[in-house]
Amino acid sequence: MKGTAQHDQFRLSKVRQNLEATQKKLNEFKKHEKMVRIEKKHVSTMSKEVEELSSMEKKLDELDRNPGEKAKQLASKKARQDYEELQSEAKYGRENLKELAYKGQQDLQQQVRMNTMKKTVVPWLEKEIKTHESNINALDTVFNAIQQAIYSQEQAQQRHQFGRMRSININRSKNHELELDH
Repeated sequence: MKGTAQHDQFRLSKVRQNLEATQKKLNEFKKHEKMVRIEKKHVSTMSKEVEELSSMEKKLDELDRNPGEKAKQLASKKARQDYEELQSEAKYGRENLKELAYKGQQDLQQQVRMNTMKKTVVPWLEKEIKTHESNINALDTVFNAIQQAIYSQEQAQQRHQFGRMRSININRSKNHELELDH
C-alpha cells in the first residue's frame, strides 16, 4: 500500500505542476490580450486627435487665406475670440499628440494593423484564455479528486491497522485469561 500512496503523491505533484504551468500560460495570454487592447485604444485616441487637429488647422488655414475674415477679426471682438480659441485648441491638439508620441502618418497606419489584430489575434487570445481556464478547472478537479483518494486510502489503512491491533489485543486478552484459568 505504501507504494500506491507514493505513486498518488507523485501523480498529485505532476497534476500540480501541470496546473501551475497552465495558469502561467493563461496569465501570459491575458497579458497579451490586455496589451493589444491598450495599444488599440492608444492608436484610436491618436487617430481621433489627428482628425480633430487636421480639421482645426484646415479652418485656421481658410480663415488666414480669406481677407474678409481678417477684416472681420479686426472689427469684431467675437470673431477675434473665435479665431484665438481655434488657435488655442489646435495648440492643445498638437501638445496631446506629442504626449501620445505621435510621429506622423505611419502611426495612423498602425491603426489598420490594430484593426486586423482585433479581428484575428484578439479572438484567438480569447479562445486560448477560455481553453486554459477550462483546463485549469479540469486539472483542479483532478487534483482535488486525487487528494481525496489519498485521504480516503489513508483513512482505510488506519481503520485496517486499528482493527488488526484490536483483534491482536482481544486475542492477547483471551490468551491471558486462559493462562490465568490454568
